[in-house]
Amino acid sequence: MRILTVLILLFSSSLFSQEKIETVVDKPAQPVGGKLDVDYVFQSQVIYPENLLKKNISQDVAIYFTVSSDGSVKDIEFKQEYIEEFKIEARRLLRYFIFTPASIGNVNVASQSFLLFKFSPDTYKKYTKARGFVIHKDQATFDTSFVVYKMADSSPEYYKGEEALGEFVLENLEYPDLAIRQNIQGAVVMSFIVESNGTLSNISVEKEFNHLCTQEALRIMRQTKWKPGKKEGKAIRYKTKYPIIFNLNNINKDNATSEQR
Repeated sequence: MRILTVLILLFSSSLFSQEKIETVVDKPAQPVGGKLDVDYVFQSQVIYPENLLKKNISQDVAIYFTVSSDGSVKDIEFKQEYIEEFKIEARRLLRYFIFTPASIGNVNVASQSFLLFKFSPDTYKKYTKARGFVIHKDQATFDTSFVVYKMADSSPEYYKGEEALGEFVLENLEYPDLAIRQNIQGAVVMSFIVESNGTLSNISVEKEFNHLCTQEALRIMRQTKWKPGKKEGKAIRYKTKYPIIFNLNNINKDNATSEQR
């Protein structure tokens, strides 16, 4: 009798611990960085199943999941039949994303979401040409745990060095005309993950002062290439920050600080 009571209590507590999945929310769950980040991560991280690439097979794969109120992902499923290799790759790609949970009012809630990955041999070849490397060949040197570090044996850095990053920003930054005319200046501080292949993901704006300048800072940051951080000899995922300074006095000088935090 006591054993039965304990079992009933355990079963009841597990029921109460289940979050209610809301279907109507004020703000839906979304990846940090939004759709642009989803496209960017897919282009920079996708590994096309080799046998399907050789056969020139393509497929659009929708992967569904629940984003809990704490932003964690669970209950991953596919609602249609897909080629197994594409399903495996879609699950792997999903692990790159950090999610902002849905909310009702100011309260975070659990909700269902999905991502659509479009696997195409032609576009994949363009992606690999643009990123300048093939992940398959370097993957043995990567930490594949998907752990995000904030401390390691070595921190990530711009592939040409910190000073060169400031020069890159200076050469490529397009100070918004409206901001110039309105005498607007300030700093846009972004946090992001430098992936084990040196590309960026989950770019989040932590401080901003003007929408147009923020969009320009994001555009510039997505163009940068980095040397990844390392731990125990392997390239890792590492979260860091970088500020881009919009200074009207320095439009023709260095528009970014070289300090990384």
